[in-house]
Amino acid sequence: MESGPIRLGLCLAAFAPEGLHGALRAAERAGVRVVDLPADRNLGLVDADRLADPAHHREVRSALAAAGLEAGCVSNSRDTQLLLGPHGPHTDPVLAGPAEAKRAYGLRAALGTVRLAAGLGAPQARVMLGVPDLGRWLSWWGSQVSWQDNTDAWARAAVPVLEEAARLDVEVLVEPHPKQVVYDPASARALLAAVPGVRLCLDPANLAAVGHDPVGAVRGWGRALAAVHAKDLQRWPGAQDPRGDGWSRYGPGPAIRFRALGAGDLPWPEVVSALLDEEYRGVIYVEHEDALLPTEQGAATSLAVLRGLLPSAPARGRTW
Repeated sequence: MESGPIRLGLCLAAFAPEGLHGALRAAERAGVRVVDLPADRNLGLVDADRLADPAHHREVRSALAAAGLEAGCVSNSRDTQLLLGPHGPHTDPVLAGPAEAKRAYGLRAALGTVRLAAGLGAPQARVMLGVPDLGRWLSWWGSQVSWQDNTDAWARAAVPVLEEAARLDVEVLVEPHPKQVVYDPASARALLAAVPGVRLCLDPANLAAVGHDPVGAVRGWGRALAAVHAKDLQRWPGAQDPRGDGWSRYGPGPAIRFRALGAGDLPWPEVVSALLDEEYRGVIYVEHEDALLPTEQGAATSLAVLRGLLPSAPARGRTW
């Protein structure tokens, strides 16, 4: 168990095929004590129809306790996307139907995620609420439309979610991602300015995938930085399409794929040093998305890298 200033945790999404109890056993074997528990319907780790049910909260809480684990965060990346959209065929696999029905579905999922977090004693709920118009990142000459319109739409749509979170004493986190209103440091700063109280979960690999410096991306947030995700990144330099599993594109740039820590290009020693310099005191959650390694091996590899970089006890400081 980690005893230093930063705790290590595990995102359970990659372990969903094993079911809740199997995922919790995997986290226990990995030697972590805190997890990010996804509430997405497609993952099936919790009952998406009972997110607000105290009896279900007790069931999940009992399973966590039996494994010696706590939920540091309850997350929802898929169902909550429908609150802001897009509301066309892109999101039909989540729920087919008109935009009004999709928005209602997304709001129920976001409220349920917050209520599940409260019922489990998790201090944070990470919700990805979508984005009304991805095209607004490109400015058109003579137009007054801008990305700020997406930020304003997020602030309006999230009001009931934020009110419920405040009532239940749960912090709402947003994670920069290309499919979200918050997709880079600038858009994150805009949302934090517009919606006080919201905090950030930063994934340096997501930001590096769209061209940002992963070390600089974790600096300067102060208390706004509430959680960090850890995975590595490979960028494809060639003109032709890459071979192998796991490659995708985050927008118009070159292909990328996520790897276990140490198998990609990101300078994780510098990222961890920056977090320590910034006096970050939250959890770093390993997020396994490596298509080349078995899930438990990939998670164990990433955790081993982080354990070698994080202080396990107070450091002596300068020794000369």
